[in-house]
Amino acid sequence: MKIFKQQDSQSAAAEAGENLNKLLADNKNRPVLLMLSAGSSLNILEYVGITVLGPNLTVSVLDERFSDDPAVNNFSQLQKTDFYKDAFDSEASFFGTLPRKGETAGQLCERWEKNLKNWRAENPGGLVIASLGMGPDGHTAGIFPYPENENLFNELFNGKNWVVSYDAGNKNKYPERITTTLTFLKLIDIGLAYIIGAEKKDKLEAVISKTGKLHELPALIWHTIKDVRVFTDLS
Repeated sequence: MKIFKQQDSQSAAAEAGENLNKLLADNKNRPVLLMLSAGSSLNILEYVGITVLGPNLTVSVLDERFSDDPAVNNFSQLQKTDFYKDAFDSEASFFGTLPRKGETAGQLCERWEKNLKNWRAENPGGLVIASLGMGPDGHTAGIFPYPENENLFNELFNGKNWVVSYDAGNKNKYPERITTTLTFLKLIDIGLAYIIGAEKKDKLEAVISKTGKLHELPALIWHTIKDVRVFTDLS
């Protein structure tokens, strides 16, 4: 795990975005699956140029809020970015996670997992890159901590499935979630974590120092990724 510290959030986003831009440029002729976190992590996409995008690129999100409300759905938020428009114009492919008419959370979960597994089967030498985020509670993707129930945590996120749908209850204001799992996150080749905000400092320090247990601090899963780069304004 490599840590890149900047003086402010904008500088951290720029450094993360420039790293992503270089990775895409260096691998433009290779199949790449780019999994994107939502929220503030989308800011790094502003630094990715259209010239590094193309038909070998497939884009999806890392987790989803199950909703057809474009103000809530993560993929809908991605679609509002210039990056999405540039990638679309460059003939990139997308695994969309906006619910289709009448589609249940379970059905969307199955569709999304099938897309991811088909991509891996069709591109065994492909590269998986992810932008990673972390909440103040230490959650990453849609994987929330379950300090009260380690067995349930493992049942949900550490099984054979690459994607699960579940109700996070009072753990988040958007409880109906569909997320890639710990099992999938272990398949990521390169992770770019963009972590800003003083409220995340303690959890980030715990992740960096490998302090705690996975069901209490899910972001510890980053240590299983081959190449993780953390971009932050926290000192």
